[in-house]
Amino acid sequence: MGARRSLLPLGLLLGLLAGALAPTPADAAKKEAKILPASTEPEARPMPTMEERTAAFGAIDEAYKAGRLKEAADLLVALTENTELSHFHAESYARLGGILEKLDLPYGALVAYERALATDAPLVAGSAASAIQLADKVGDTALLEGTFAENVGLDVPAAVRSRMAYLAARESHHKGQDTVALAILKMVQKDDPYLPEAKSLEGVLLSTTGKPEAALAPFLTAQAAGAAAGRGAQFNDVMVVNLARSYYAAENWPRAVEYFAQVTRDSRMWPEVQFERAWAHFRMEDMNGALALLQNHTSPFFADWYFPEGELLRVHSLFLMCKFPEASKQIDSFRTRYAPVQTTLQQVAATDPATLFAEMRKHVEGEKSSLPAMITWRFEVEERFLDDLNAIRHAEDELKRVQSVSANPFTEWTSRQVSARKAALIQAEGERIRARAAGMEAQLGQMLSDAEMSKLDMMQFETRLFEQAANRGELAEARDTVVRAARVKDGYRQWPFDGEYWGDELGYYRINAKPDCPAGMAAGSAR
Repeated sequence: MGARRSLLPLGLLLGLLAGALAPTPADAAKKEAKILPASTEPEARPMPTMEERTAAFGAIDEAYKAGRLKEAADLLVALTENTELSHFHAESYARLGGILEKLDLPYGALVAYERALATDAPLVAGSAASAIQLADKVGDTALLEGTFAENVGLDVPAAVRSRMAYLAARESHHKGQDTVALAILKMVQKDDPYLPEAKSLEGVLLSTTGKPEAALAPFLTAQAAGAAAGRGAQFNDVMVVNLARSYYAAENWPRAVEYFAQVTRDSRMWPEVQFERAWAHFRMEDMNGALALLQNHTSPFFADWYFPEGELLRVHSLFLMCKFPEASKQIDSFRTRYAPVQTTLQQVAATDPATLFAEMRKHVEGEKSSLPAMITWRFEVEERFLDDLNAIRHAEDELKRVQSVSANPFTEWTSRQVSARKAALIQAEGERIRARAAGMEAQLGQMLSDAEMSKLDMMQFETRLFEQAANRGELAEARDTVVRAARVKDGYRQWPFDGEYWGDELGYYRINAKPDCPAGMAAGSAR
């Protein structure tokens, strides 16, 4: 676990690179630094004497050497709860982690190691390697990210430091400290097993800091390293999309289209990629290309997907081709389709996090869930959610085993700590689901509101455009046409022809529409 694949945010694709970077810890320290009186400076605590160590650990050592591991674990728990012996807490947690590991309680051991490192990392630096191994085993490397971010310079073997750096960089990225994360990633070694993920994260960080062209090299390295390490097709698709988005952010539309086109129809990312590729065609002023790609999203196969922006991109493309009646019709269709969707998103956003997680878990595990597909499809293959779900399953398994033995201090401590971690993961994932639904609802609400204004603006543009064309004498002569009523033979029925969709046609649509703008004019020329 812990090999989450970094995907470049879609916001970068759309050119929404805005907002200042969060201050680094060093910057914050400079702002908050104050000169304290000499009397308030904490004094260094003298090293414990041998007598103090014997008093603290004597009985623990005796029980451990005699093989009474449970007794030793109970005594260590008592020591960690003794506030008068706080200078021994880091070592106590580290030793407790080792015993719990021997007692086949890996999650409890992981929590103990993390507590030890968070209390005094330099004193128990040797615990870092064990903590990483256990985090991989139970699937909860996220538990170590914050501690490693605070102790990235810890004196540990090079391979351990490399893995610590990757996890620390993820934590800095989550906090919005992307420049700090970039600096930390330089510590990841070329032979690190997680080099593909580290280079992918580097590419994302360079893009989010406004350097999309510089992001190309790490993405290519990640792609090659991932192929060599057998990461599989999904990882390669993520890298291809990241490269395409980087080219898009760099305004190299043809290269963006080239990479978007490499994602095949059997990829889960294909529907989203078709939409993003349509944006690249739009930016190249290839309206037919954009409309052809977006034709996929109007098919019944995409009825449960969430692509409101694709609908509005169709409207904008039609508008620029002066196809005003069709654009107006598409706006009405957009409102009809997405107004109920907004209500559904509001309901999801109002649900408590624990319930949202439970419903998402049902979906992943093949049970019927109340969550709509537009929510579940994002999380059902997302490695962050799947990692946390895997960790929760390990926590549940360990809690069952702890409950099956007699109660004593170390089992009660393990049960409390693992239960708390499980609850924290459930809360965090539920809040992420709710935040996504709330964000989608807010975005859709704005789009629905803007659609009303767009229709009014379109009518004004149409009037202004043709007024200018008439003044210039550039309007084409209208052809004489006769409107005839449809004649239906007896015994026959007639209905509007809406066409039909075939699954194997998706991705192969072609549109060759000609603009309806007056000669020499376009919708954008009306002022």
